[in-house]
Amino acid sequence: MGLWAKVKSTSVYPSTCVTGSLLGDLLPSVSLTTVSPETLLSVCRCLCLTCVLTSVCFSFACFLLVPPLQQKEKKVTVKSEQGSSIVLKCNPPQSSMEPIIHWMDSRLHHIQLNQRVVVGKDGNLYFAHLTPEDSRNDYTCNVQYLATRTILAKEPITLTVTPSNSVVRNKRPQMMRPSSTQSTYHVLRGQTVELECIVQGLPTPDVMWLRKDGELFESRTTKDMFDRRLRFNNISESDAGEYQCRANNSQGKITHTYTVIVEAAPYWLKEPVSQLYAPGETVRLDCQADGIPTPTISWTVNGLPLPATEKESRHTLTASGSLILNEVKFKDTAIYQCRASNKHGTILTNTNVYVVELPPQILTEDGNTYTFAEGQKALLECETFGSPKPQVKWMNNGYSTLLADPRVNLLTNGGLEISNVTHDDEGFYTCSVQNTNLSISAELEVLNRTVILSPPQALKVQPGNTAIFTCLALVDPKLESPLIQWRKDNQKLFESSSDENVQVVVIMILLLCRPDRPDPPILLQITDPRHRAVTLNWTPGDDHNSPVLEYVIEFEDQGLKDRGWEQLLTVSGNKEYAALPLWPNMSYRFRVIAINEVGKSDPSKPSEIHSTHAEAPDNNPEDVRSESTDPGTLVITWKEMEKQNFNGPDFKYKVMWRKVVGSGPNWHTDYTTEPPVVVDDVGNFSAFEIKVQAVNKKGEGPEPDPVIGYSGEDVPLEAPMDVGVLLINSTSIKVTWAAVERETVRGHLLGYKVIYLTRLGSRDHHRGRRTAESESTVVVWTGANEEKKVISNLRPYSHYVLTIKVFNSKGEGPNSEPLSFKTDEGGKNEKDGEKRYLGKSPGEPNGVLIGLCASADGSKWKKTEKVDSSQSFYQLQGLTPGSHYRLLFTYSNTTFWETEIKTEGTVTEMQPSFATQGWFIGVVSAVVLLLLILLILCFIKRSKGGKYSVKDKEDGPMDSEARPMKDETFGEYSDLEEKRTASQPSLCEESKLCSVDNLDFNGSSAITTELNMDESLVSQFSRPSEGLPDNSPLNPTTVSPATNGLPNSVTILD
Repeated sequence: MGLWAKVKSTSVYPSTCVTGSLLGDLLPSVSLTTVSPETLLSVCRCLCLTCVLTSVCFSFACFLLVPPLQQKEKKVTVKSEQGSSIVLKCNPPQSSMEPIIHWMDSRLHHIQLNQRVVVGKDGNLYFAHLTPEDSRNDYTCNVQYLATRTILAKEPITLTVTPSNSVVRNKRPQMMRPSSTQSTYHVLRGQTVELECIVQGLPTPDVMWLRKDGELFESRTTKDMFDRRLRFNNISESDAGEYQCRANNSQGKITHTYTVIVEAAPYWLKEPVSQLYAPGETVRLDCQADGIPTPTISWTVNGLPLPATEKESRHTLTASGSLILNEVKFKDTAIYQCRASNKHGTILTNTNVYVVELPPQILTEDGNTYTFAEGQKALLECETFGSPKPQVKWMNNGYSTLLADPRVNLLTNGGLEISNVTHDDEGFYTCSVQNTNLSISAELEVLNRTVILSPPQALKVQPGNTAIFTCLALVDPKLESPLIQWRKDNQKLFESSSDENVQVVVIMILLLCRPDRPDPPILLQITDPRHRAVTLNWTPGDDHNSPVLEYVIEFEDQGLKDRGWEQLLTVSGNKEYAALPLWPNMSYRFRVIAINEVGKSDPSKPSEIHSTHAEAPDNNPEDVRSESTDPGTLVITWKEMEKQNFNGPDFKYKVMWRKVVGSGPNWHTDYTTEPPVVVDDVGNFSAFEIKVQAVNKKGEGPEPDPVIGYSGEDVPLEAPMDVGVLLINSTSIKVTWAAVERETVRGHLLGYKVIYLTRLGSRDHHRGRRTAESESTVVVWTGANEEKKVISNLRPYSHYVLTIKVFNSKGEGPNSEPLSFKTDEGGKNEKDGEKRYLGKSPGEPNGVLIGLCASADGSKWKKTEKVDSSQSFYQLQGLTPGSHYRLLFTYSNTTFWETEIKTEGTVTEMQPSFATQGWFIGVVSAVVLLLLILLILCFIKRSKGGKYSVKDKEDGPMDSEARPMKDETFGEYSDLEEKRTASQPSLCEESKLCSVDNLDFNGSSAITTELNMDESLVSQFSRPSEGLPDNSPLNPTTVSPATNGLPNSVTILD
């Protein structure tokens, strides 16, 4: 019967004890009765005190699996801004069982996890940054317990992501879990350990794991949860050390260091073995255990401590933990327990010591024959049994001097071992038990060793030729024919049996002696260590029929393993050593690569680690400069130094600055590990002397030379003065101004900005009309030292408003006072003394358009009278139907527009009729003559004051010519325009293209051709006609009866 009790209890209470019985082979059966859960959450131990043979202690942990209870919760609503990080908490109920967390939605679909959204070991849901798509109202944490087959669903969480009012700014990585910069893990050997690294940032940071004090082997670790966890399965002491989690994005990086301390509960290195011993023997029970911390070894006999009296005399405990029993007696037969303990646990092992007295026996059969070949190790057996242990003796052919030969060794089990046997060792051997007549004999037979008399020789043959390898072997005649095996590059080709002459001839057609990459060098050794230098020696590998051209020496810094292997030096192929220059404060490993014409060898095995001492920095960072952007701040930055140039621990940058003027000789100083350094409240665009010096624990680098930098710029305060405009021609001007004071620029003067605005597309040159063009702005940039600028490609005859402002890298200053100017009329260009039209379309008249000259293509050129530019149509009459005409629009003897038209209809041939007869013509002529005479008489009578009724005159219809005109019938003329019109010559008076004859209209045709003018041209030609006779064909108010009421207008084609 055994007693169960809690360990480390001051007393044993009935409520905390259970009874047990022994079932089978020392297997305790425990009955748990009236035990509270708090009682079972402890380590229990069985104490068996009644039976000597069952005095074994068992220690184990007792746990009571109680299903967790669902707790009442409130619904959680969380709001956060886009781009920020957040944690949704799960808070699973407490339980002795480890839960498994599942985040799901209301439809029991798993929440999509990625590098941005991960689940922590604590069960919480971590967002590196939020996006609008993260908004939902059913984030549910489901807690699963496998032991009790229970799943508890927590209350859903509502997450609302509000859009940012501004542009979402990127963020540097920050640790979310763990939140500090360093963590320490204490773990036990054999456990599973997970290091967790959850970071926030925008964009989502990338995570990389490193081992600071060694190489991170993938065979020892696995990564999980999108590289946010590093898991060690069955961790061992070799895994102890420092690990780093590095998170990087475009905004920066952050590092978290994990210190893993691996300790171990006791475990056995060597356990004692149960044996039979005779009275009076000395027994040694070896018991060795290891653990962290080192366990203590103690012994018990049948579950009780060693007797104090015998412990001092017959029992000896060595420093290694072995127990020595001197001169054992029958009463020493017992179960001896070796116990190893440290703070992490206790282990026990039992060994049986049987002190008995039994007669000796030889268990090995008599007359065995042992056959070995020359050079092999022969083993002759002689197993005995008895108590005390029998002592055996070997003899060869009656001689007992075998042990004098150093090749002969007597084994503890009675066997005889002979190394490197020869034919002289052949014969009969006798094994006998001392002090008895017990013995056995054995025969040793030694065969000739198998030798290859003619091994294959190295051959050099051309590819495709026959290569013959000969292998002549010699074996002992007592052996069967040997099995010959051929291999190529350690790969078996075939096997064959040799013939009676034991000669094998192999004929193969092989591709031999083809050059290949060399084998890597071997046996790397570091010798002759000096200040910042060592010598590396190596042994070349096989060059594979292509001489080595050069060796490449690479190194790896153990403190910067993330950089991998880097090339250090190259030496010629006939060397087997190299003097290597080194940097201070680095732990080097070297490897060598051989190169021939075929390619590179594999890298050699790394050399042993060689460390150099720390020193002060040799140089300072380069490219020290100011990158100040904000007003009133000085931003000092530089190019970071390579870590191999740090030369020592605790590396920092010493940043110094002072104003160029007015600060005195004292420097302001700050220390940092990375750029930049920002200094506030230093004024706008002030000049500073700045310098950066490298510093480590051993000292400072050389004194750096100062450079000039400036604090942040601000926008200019003043505008340029004395702005003037000089008109060069109708399309070009020269703008001048006075330079601004450099102090008012408040930054580096980058130049001037000339802005001119077209107020009106063209100046107001028509009475009562203006062009409807929109305003346009043009910007011209100048250099910092310019004070004048020629601007071309302006629009002639236009109104402009011009301003100038100064600008620097921060922005632009105020505008100067607006300056208004007008360009001259265009349309003409001075060239070789001749005035010619610029060739622009009529849509841009480049001035006041006086009129148009239109000519029609016929038998000869016809001209019209002057046409006012304000007229939007013109009608040509008397044209032949179905005919082609060419029209020219001229101005000042220059044709500025040309087009072709075709009249509609067909030419109808007139049939002869009486109207063409002579008699009819005579009659009509006589009638016309009589009417003409009658009209003359009436006119004479009227001119003489013929009387008529006044009343009839008043009552009669008013003549259409005497009717008053409405104001809107006429255009509004100003005196200026009338004078201008009167002073300008006729458009067609000097035209060489216009005929002296007026248009001859064919009276036999009443067809009217309409010309449609371009709308832009109509808007420019807006002046009313002047001085045209009422019956003129160019008068727009004249309507021919042949038009049947159609308007007497056509639009000139564009």
